[in-house]
Amino acid sequence: MRTGKLSPELKVGIVVLIGFILLFYMSFRISKFGVLSEKGYELQVYIENANGIDSKSPVLIAGVEIGRVKKVKLDNFKALVTFIVKEGVQIPSDSAIAIKTQGVLGDKYLEIIPGNDKKILAKGDMIKNVKTSPDFNEIFSQVSTAAKKFGDTIGEFQGLLGDKEKTSIKSSIENIHTITGEFKDILKENKQGINSLITSADDTLKGLKKIVNDVEAGKGSLGMLINDDKLYVDAKETMSALKSISKDIEEGKGSLGKLVKDDSLYNDAKDTVKNLKDLTDGIKKGEGTLGKLAKDESLYIETEKAMKKLQKGADGLSEMTPVSILGTIFSFIF
Repeated sequence: MRTGKLSPELKVGIVVLIGFILLFYMSFRISKFGVLSEKGYELQVYIENANGIDSKSPVLIAGVEIGRVKKVKLDNFKALVTFIVKEGVQIPSDSAIAIKTQGVLGDKYLEIIPGNDKKILAKGDMIKNVKTSPDFNEIFSQVSTAAKKFGDTIGEFQGLLGDKEKTSIKSSIENIHTITGEFKDILKENKQGINSLITSADDTLKGLKKIVNDVEAGKGSLGMLINDDKLYVDAKETMSALKSISKDIEEGKGSLGKLVKDDSLYNDAKDTVKNLKDLTDGIKKGEGTLGKLAKDESLYIETEKAMKKLQKGADGLSEMTPVSILGTIFSFIF
């Protein structure tokens, strides 16, 4: 006899069917209307090697996700990557893009390095500036190669070193160690002197700083010279006066200007000097009274004798003067 109740098997089958339908629906919605269904605009970029980049790979600026990759396809032997940028995010037209890795072995993503151009990329535009980043496998290969070369070099170096060279290197290292110890001991012994030197240098710097501060404050002669406007004005006026004097001299004004510019004064001075020279030459040759007096020894002797006689006469006159005065007085009295 049939009843209206469903069997347990049928119930399980219905639940499983509904689950599959819901799973299919959610998968379809996420893929079609999920992240990629956000409002935004598409941009494209050609990349030589898009290894590790696929649909849904994140697109970041300064570590902040601003979109996701929509699709990657081969176009003219290059990877054409189409990605969607969230609405409201503006990217300068001169921006660059690079493939980066999250950590050492993490997933890859697209990193946009913003430019400075005022022009903004629009829907369907192409980013042309692509920065290539070294692949991890390439880096690992280069490191391995470098390590191998380094090992080979060390091996060759060890092969070149004989016992004598090794002993010499060991001795050099020991000498360096000894010198280092001696230098350390010297520093310990002269610690006080070094501290004193540092203190003196510090005091000197403080003194220089004080001098600079005083100069900036207008103190002292140098400070007044630099900061006193009156000294500047006086110096400027002095330079103007000197310039005016120089101009007057150039124009032949004033006594100095006439002396410099007037040819007649120059000629008169030249004639005067010539006359003095002729007079001096005449005296040297014994010409004229001064010349004879300077050159004729007999005239000099006679002149000296006359001067002595004149002096003697003057002395006798001075001795007779009191007697004459007394005689005059007595004659007047008596």
